[in-house]
Amino acid sequence: MFIYERLRPTGMLFGLALIIIGIIFIAFPSLIAQFLAVIVGAIIVLYGLFRMITVLNSWPYLPNRIPLLIVGIMLFIAGIVLLFNPDLTISIAGMIIGIFAVLMATDRFITANRLKGQINVWPTVISGIIHLIFGLVMIYSAIVVFSVIIVLIGIYLLVAGIMFLLSATYFRDF
Repeated sequence: MFIYERLRPTGMLFGLALIIIGIIFIAFPSLIAQFLAVIVGAIIVLYGLFRMITVLNSWPYLPNRIPLLIVGIMLFIAGIVLLFNPDLTISIAGMIIGIFAVLMATDRFITANRLKGQINVWPTVISGIIHLIFGLVMIYSAIVVFSVIIVLIGIYLLVAGIMFLLSATYFRDF
């Protein structure tokens, strides 16, 4: 009982934090998506800068130093562009995910065609249709899809926070 009483405030604080974060995700999904896009841009800027510094520090020893430096510079420039254009970052990420989903749909349809007559292929076809619809919607409107995903994450965080609070206060199973 002593250990539970010491951990209970931590569980309550964690539950409240999850609830607050969940509410923020639900209330401001496009702002969260843009914030995450800015973080991606900043990471690419830092990585490009790191690559440039690494190449310059090892300049005399690197056999392919010019192409490596160009890659670092290109990453740095791409990161700057993405950093100041979060909608572009979201759109590019959505395009990549959408193309991947369409490729997965193609794989499912080819697999269903190959296995036709051997097994029930309807689950494979349905999987392909789901991949295709998701991929096309993601390619068409990545910002909206990411916003929906962020709202779903927010709902989960809200429910998890409530469960943490209930576990710490009412159920006493934290």
